[in-house]
Amino acid sequence: MKVLVYLFGSLGDTLVAIPALRAVRRHFQNAELVLLQNVQPGNIVKASEVIPENLIDRYLSYENKPDKMSKFSGFYRLWRRLRGERFEAVVYLVISERPARSVFRDKFFFRSCGIGKLIGFRPFSKDELYPIDAEQRPALTENEAVRKLHRLELDGIEAKPEEDLQQPLLKFSQSEEEKARLWLAGQKSDSRLIAIAPGCKTQANIWPLENFIEIGSRLIATENCELIVVGGKDEHEMGEKMISAWGKGINAAGEFSVREAGALLAACDFYIGLDTGTTHLSAAVGTPCFAIYGERNNPGHWYPLGSSHSIVFHPVACAGCRFHVCPLPDHPCMTGISADSVWENLMTFIQHLRRPESEK
Repeated sequence: MKVLVYLFGSLGDTLVAIPALRAVRRHFQNAELVLLQNVQPGNIVKASEVIPENLIDRYLSYENKPDKMSKFSGFYRLWRRLRGERFEAVVYLVISERPARSVFRDKFFFRSCGIGKLIGFRPFSKDELYPIDAEQRPALTENEAVRKLHRLELDGIEAKPEEDLQQPLLKFSQSEEEKARLWLAGQKSDSRLIAIAPGCKTQANIWPLENFIEIGSRLIATENCELIVVGGKDEHEMGEKMISAWGKGINAAGEFSVREAGALLAACDFYIGLDTGTTHLSAAVGTPCFAIYGERNNPGHWYPLGSSHSIVFHPVACAGCRFHVCPLPDHPCMTGISADSVWENLMTFIQHLRRPESEK
């Protein structure tokens, strides 16, 4: 049996799909699972660079072209290829916020490819996606990873939360772990290692760099620690500015592949970051996350997966806007989070991590 899995998106979108992929792999134990991934330039990370080898047998890739004719010819080639593969089923693992019109269009496309069984093609209503509490504020919602499992259950794929959501989501090869270990051996002291990721690709999720510098300075002054800046190549210059201000530290931004960066994060005591893919990567390897979030989304939906994390946010009247670029000049939900409030919450987070497991 050949089963197609459709998934596209950023690093975070891919990582939160791993629990659902575990359920799909268990359900189709003897099938060949083939993942269809989008490799357009806007997607910095391909799913094949992240997903554990035991979950997917093979990958098919396609690219969306910017102009209409190229896009049409690209989809025609993809349509012919999928018909030729003769898949018996397709599993839909795109984000829950995909509009209903797009879900139905995708459903029609895969049906036209001759695929008889379609799983997970259920659009979510706005009330399901964006619930409001009694105070007319965005209400707490379930994590995107849990939503994917629930959607699969509606089409007969059993979810086992304790098994599917179990951390870590990622494990590493000996060579990946060795590269991170050897790189660190030439960089760090014997102090505990704390990761800081100051960057993110969504403008509305940015927290001022000077605040990260301030938090790092306080950690250096009060904790026996080595700070390591993590992220992609775009964050390397930010890391240099931070280390210059601190007078010490390690800049790992842009130095590793995604999986190698995951192995590096697994060696850290904890992680400080924003609503971005690196935060999801840290959570996926089992490293506790202290994350600074705005209020553009409902709380809970895109929080790092797991129970060992702490989220800091600042309540605002415009919560739930879902804008990628804040239209307000003062960007209150992020600039309203002061360095002092983050420091106070960070100290509580660190104290919690130090407590014996039996007391947590």
